[in-house]
This record gives sequence, structure tokens and C-alpha cells, in this order.
Amino acid sequence: MKVLIVDDSAINLKVEAKIMETLGLEVETVLSGKECLEKVKRNHYDYIFMDIMMPEMDGIETFKKLKEIEGFKTPVITLTGDAVNGAKEKYLGLGFNGYLAKPLSKEALKKVLGG
Repeated sequence: MKVLIVDDSAINLKVEAKIMETLGLEVETVLSGKECLEKVKRNHYDYIFMDIMMPEMDGIETFKKLKEIEGFKTPVITLTGDAVNGAKEKYLGLGFNGYLAKPLSKEALKKVLGG
């Protein structure tokens, strides 16, 4: 399974990618919403994991722009430090396909991937 992680923190990307790779996922990473949009236009991903709080273009704006791409059907999962009460419901209500709080745990990731 090929996944894309979008996060403005290089350290977070490294940690998140390592966890995903231990589950046998093929991982690509980008540091911004803009880079995400460029990658998605050129590649197919089975899942996209999206940080919400990013400079320039946040995860919600990036998600909306992804939905504007013709034929886009890739599940987008939030991967966010926004873990306050009601955050999961908020993001699922916006149309995200799943919610993961940081720091990422292997168990939570397996659950989101249906395992």
C-alpha cells in the first residue's frame, strides 16, 4: 500500500514514516499542502495522512483543494496534534475519512487502516 504523509515538521515526518514502514507501507512525504497537491496530480496513493496545522495552506484547505481534482477518491486521514474533545467529530464532519491524533501510535494506525 502506498501512502503520502503531509506534515510541515521534518521530524514528525521521519517518525510517522518509520511507524508506517514497520507495517509494510510504502511511504512518501511532503512538507506542505502545495507539495501534496503537486504529488497527487502525478501519483496514486492508497491513503493520504494530513497534518492540519501547517503554514501557508493548512490541512483543511489542502483537503478542499484535493476534492476539486477531477477523479480524486483517495481516503484522507487527519494526523494532527489537535486532540481536544470533539476534534475527531469536527474533522470527520468536514469529510475526512479518518482521524489520528499525534503522536502516532502503531495500534491507532492499524485501526484506521482496518487492521
